[in-house]
Amino acid sequence: MSTLPVFQNYIAGHWCATETTTVALTNPNNAKLTGYQASSSKIQAEQALEAASKAFDANDWSCLDPERRAAYLLRIAQLLEQKKEQIAQLDSLQNGVVIQLTRQVASICAAAFRASADILRSHGSVRYMPGNYSDIAIQRLPLGVAAIITPWNAPSGIACHKIASALAAGCCVIFKPSEWAAGSAQLIAEAIAEADLPPGVFQLLHGNAAVGALLVDDNRVACVSFTGGAQGGAAIGRSCGEQIKPVQLELGGNNPLVVLKSAQLDQAAAAIVTGMTTMNAQWCRALGRILVHQEISSALLEKVLSRLTQVVLGNSLDEQSQMGPLVHKAHWQHITQAIESYRQLGAQVLQPVKVADPSLADTGYFLSPTLVLGLAPEQTLEEIFGPVACWHTFDSESEAIALANQTPYGLAAYVFGEEKQAWQVANKIRSGMVKINAVSLFNLNPMAPRPAWGKSGLGDEGALETFSFFQGTRVIGVAG
Repeated sequence: MSTLPVFQNYIAGHWCATETTTVALTNPNNAKLTGYQASSSKIQAEQALEAASKAFDANDWSCLDPERRAAYLLRIAQLLEQKKEQIAQLDSLQNGVVIQLTRQVASICAAAFRASADILRSHGSVRYMPGNYSDIAIQRLPLGVAAIITPWNAPSGIACHKIASALAAGCCVIFKPSEWAAGSAQLIAEAIAEADLPPGVFQLLHGNAAVGALLVDDNRVACVSFTGGAQGGAAIGRSCGEQIKPVQLELGGNNPLVVLKSAQLDQAAAAIVTGMTTMNAQWCRALGRILVHQEISSALLEKVLSRLTQVVLGNSLDEQSQMGPLVHKAHWQHITQAIESYRQLGAQVLQPVKVADPSLADTGYFLSPTLVLGLAPEQTLEEIFGPVACWHTFDSESEAIALANQTPYGLAAYVFGEEKQAWQVANKIRSGMVKINAVSLFNLNPMAPRPAWGKSGLGDEGALETFSFFQGTRVIGVAG
């Protein structure tokens, strides 16, 4: 696939033209123009807000019988299943993630709606407890209009998880995808429109951060769920804080991987390569800092470099590629400038991977997985969000734990070593998720929560957790 769909907004049950921009979208494999970013006018944002607000007040969706609402979600899942290859192709074309992986992410789309239908059926909206005069009703109710703002790195899967959860909870949704990877959002919106929900229950609104701010700042929006960068998350957090508005933020992380002296080196080396190449390391739980016991550092580094030289860095739409290009030129420049700043600090920079097709090397936004050695730990505290990992050594468990907890983030961590010892270290790391003896993109269990500590976010995500976020509690009982 080399072309993008026509971008359209979906407002009040109707498709309408987006605003045109001059911001180019390019194929990250070769820098060729694929289109231009879509946007929305203030009038269109107002129309979406008004439609969603009226739809929620009408109670056609929030008060719908759970079985009927679940049936709508299952219909959407069925329609998304038919579109998953197109979704995967568009994501790969826009963000540079290899097609083998975007297919896995695209499969999450239908699964998210099925999971939300199951949760809706199994979690009643009311429970009772004894009161002084009669039973007290404890109700779980939708908060209202939900603004959902998603990133470019896994645009389809993240969007469907949030949208499905909000719709299952009974909210009306305004969905703003990333302006850099809105192709799959168009297909997702088409599936939801085809399912024929009541008008105004779901809206698609294209645009950049300014359009997102129109939604976040509006008092008709009852809650906001955002996945993206720290700067955007801070702005949304400030706005929601001033309004006392519930907000769910999943942001970045400078995630540590601890390799204890007892670790199996081949296993650790394979995991490091996985952590530096999966999604081109453009995922929030990618590796940022590799912390290795000094007695095994040289041996492990040799194994990592040997494995890295075997990585196939190539066109994201090529079935043989194991790693693709970065999302766009500005991000490529940001990462390369960060590497250069490390060099200026005196770092040793190792970049062992070459682009498989030399003709793409000077045109696409390709970057070798990069190891940075020789810096002090306090010089590598910030997230890079790319295939760059800083290598540090330690002498003791206590030093390893201190280094793992040194950054202000707390999204993910990884510990390699003898299992009992690894558990002891993992129990002392301040992070929402700690995986032992493996690095993987997906959760330890599909139903497990995905927490975020520190600057990595606010509020847990997960199948049940995100569903619960979009609801509030009301208690009713006879008091006298």
